[in-house]
Amino acid sequence: MNWLISIIAFLLGLSIGSFCNVCIYRLPLRKSIILPRSYCPLCEKQIAWYDNIPLFSFLILKGRCRHCRGPISIQYPLVELLVGLLFVVAYLSVGSRGLSSILIPFFWYFCASLVVLSVIDWKHFIIPDVVIYPLILLGFILAAVLPRHLDATGIIPALLRALLGASVGGLSLWLIGVLGRAVFKKEAMGLGDVKLMAAVGAWQGWQMVLLAIFLGALVASVVGVTFIILKKAQWGSRIPFGPFLAAGSLITLFFGWEILFWYLGLY
Repeated sequence: MNWLISIIAFLLGLSIGSFCNVCIYRLPLRKSIILPRSYCPLCEKQIAWYDNIPLFSFLILKGRCRHCRGPISIQYPLVELLVGLLFVVAYLSVGSRGLSSILIPFFWYFCASLVVLSVIDWKHFIIPDVVIYPLILLGFILAAVLPRHLDATGIIPALLRALLGASVGGLSLWLIGVLGRAVFKKEAMGLGDVKLMAAVGAWQGWQMVLLAIFLGALVASVVGVTFIILKKAQWGSRIPFGPFLAAGSLITLFFGWEILFWYLGLY
């Protein structure tokens, strides 16, 4: 039964991933994510439903628009595939840890939102409030709906833990930004990153948000050094931090406590 539900989760994730691509393209341009229907950004011809099937249409069309034969960005199938895989991982994670199935749609929303803001931040160096604020709000709603998610025994303690997590996450990034500005004499952390970790703190609590920041910084360091070695960047090059914070947050969402217990077991 698990494999069947996993396939359904994957297909649903592909569809949501397709919508994520719409958000990624239109939100920075301040365009509606509802209307008009999907269209080719090169020739602006509307895309027929049979050319808009997540992942498969890209393969069938060989990465080219049916009308103008212009190239379709590899971003589209990659985002769809990533969201599909994250949906499966979220479903399996909830089931394997014996958590309430109520968490599944919340986790799916969390994953899709982080993918959207990561790609937008990577391309435009912005994290849209229209993505962040609902994420923060939903973190508190989750605490109220399922207090045990934050190891709380009631709604009020859960909301307080969500508030503590949001405060720790946001203030930690803000302090890092202040120290970075003082040391490097330039902007080291955007407010979008601060809001992102406030959202993650509301979802995961203060322990996991601190671990997410550490893991995000670790991933960013590895990627940054790799870029420098490959001559894709130089020391001091501007690289968005949001995607790496999102990566750290996804790792802690699925494996955070296991990583923490493993680390503490070393001592």
